[in-house]
Amino acid sequence: LSSSSSLYDYQMYAIVHPDAKSCSSILQELNYVIIEGYDPVSVQDIQGDGFLRTKVVKNGCCGEKEFIKLHAYTIVQHPVVVHLDLDVLVLQPLDDLFDIMLEEEEEDGAAEEARKKLPVMFQASIPDKVDAFFTRDYNMVMPHSKRKPVQGGFLALRPSMETYNEFVNIIRTGHYTKGGGWGDLGFGPFYGSMTFQGIIPYYYDALHPNTAVEVSRCIYNQMC
Repeated sequence: LSSSSSLYDYQMYAIVHPDAKSCSSILQELNYVIIEGYDPVSVQDIQGDGFLRTKVVKNGCCGEKEFIKLHAYTIVQHPVVVHLDLDVLVLQPLDDLFDIMLEEEEEDGAAEEARKKLPVMFQASIPDKVDAFFTRDYNMVMPHSKRKPVQGGFLALRPSMETYNEFVNIIRTGHYTKGGGWGDLGFGPFYGSMTFQGIIPYYYDALHPNTAVEVSRCIYNQMC
């Protein structure tokens, strides 16, 4: 990163669950700022019919602890946050994403140029204001499935306490059904659907459509 050609500066943060705090000192030595990522909602406080409350702890890779990724939305001292899993390697600058998300603050035409060349899936249009960029994990569902999970290791987002609190309310309400997933709208069941991989597409596809963009997984967040 020190030799990056990006025009943007950055600060690295590590969202660490309290159970792993004792292991985080090495990250501080690497100049990460540690954020204690407690569970946004305690499992026992999840409402609904009880299905999410009883099943989420064994869902996906990390159960309810994967919700700590949502703390990325609380880093409001920055205009854009990029959430990455620790096993992600950044090879090229993400400036095109930043240019588009910061379009209202820029007057140099960078956003217009970025919109022209950004590789998006299925040649989808890019909304005037973009609050998030992500990729989907098509390998986790059957081809005919209408709802696709996001790939949980990458999410470029616009931080907002209002957005974070909305996620907290969604989890606490617990409207996740056995056959229909979040909102009973088909965001599940699939791997990780009760946590990050399912709640993110539910938020951007169903609750706030036309505010996020699926970028090409052949270029961004490529799984090797």
